[in-house]
Amino acid sequence: MSTFLLVISFIIDGVIILTLLTISTRVEKNEELEMRQEEVAREIEDMFTSYLMEIKEENKRMSSWLQPEKHSINDQKTEGGKAIVDESISSKHYKVKSSEEHTNYSPPLSNEGKDFFERSDNYRILELRRVGYSVDEIAKKLDRGKTEIELFIKFEQKH
Repeated sequence: MSTFLLVISFIIDGVIILTLLTISTRVEKNEELEMRQEEVAREIEDMFTSYLMEIKEENKRMSSWLQPEKHSINDQKTEGGKAIVDESISSKHYKVKSSEEHTNYSPPLSNEGKDFFERSDNYRILELRRVGYSVDEIAKKLDRGKTEIELFIKFEQKH
């Protein structure tokens, strides 16, 4: 009987040891996974930091590009009440106007330079169809194929 109890005790001890080994390997795997996740998080943080630094540098360059260049009074010479710009500045497309030129300005009238636009063929197809033209009539009017008009109308009906 005592040998039977000893065998059962060894079996139970073996099962306990096997369970402990399994648990310890799972804990180690979880620790490794956490370490990898922390490393990935650090890499992502470093990447975002570098992107932010690049964006800041680009913003500085753009703001310096957008700000007009400041010139000293010595850059301009006057002659007969009108301002004349040095060649170095005029090459940069700067122009200084006299006070007379500022007072003679008048804004363009609303009738001047009306924009002309032509409607697209697709819009005209739909408009003619809405008015009641047949596919044949639309194709003749726009000088396009009948099948092309039919397909376009079918596609537009699905949308």
